[in-house]
Amino acid sequence: MDLNFCRHYAGDGTPPSNRYCRVCPEAACGRLWQRVLDLAASNGGDPVPLPGTRAVLFPNEKNPDFVRLQVNCRWGLPKEDFLHYIATGHAGMGRRGQRSDPGASPSCTRQEPYVQAIVTLLGGMDTPEIRAVREVQRG
Repeated sequence: MDLNFCRHYAGDGTPPSNRYCRVCPEAACGRLWQRVLDLAASNGGDPVPLPGTRAVLFPNEKNPDFVRLQVNCRWGLPKEDFLHYIATGHAGMGRRGQRSDPGASPSCTRQEPYVQAIVTLLGGMDTPEIRAVREVQRG
């Protein structure tokens, strides 16, 4: 994970500091994440197909800091992985000993190309909510 992805991030990339976005009070990030949550719930309870992938998107009823993705099995996309991608363009797989890899997501799970597909469904990287988050992240 790129430890400099956001000016507000204060951690070393290891759990639990890699989850800082879940408690950060920045309103712009919360608004963008709410759009992701709304997208996940937008198909009347049915999964939302992610363009260019075989994956589908579901809400996570138990935890609003995650949405669920599924290809063959289901896994979680945490808020911090999505926001890290918005800042860096990276959400790749990492290993426990490679948490400092700037291309790895904070959770070290591969969230590409799924995060790109979610951004596409939200309107692209130039949407006002994404621009606002990038401004907050850069400072």
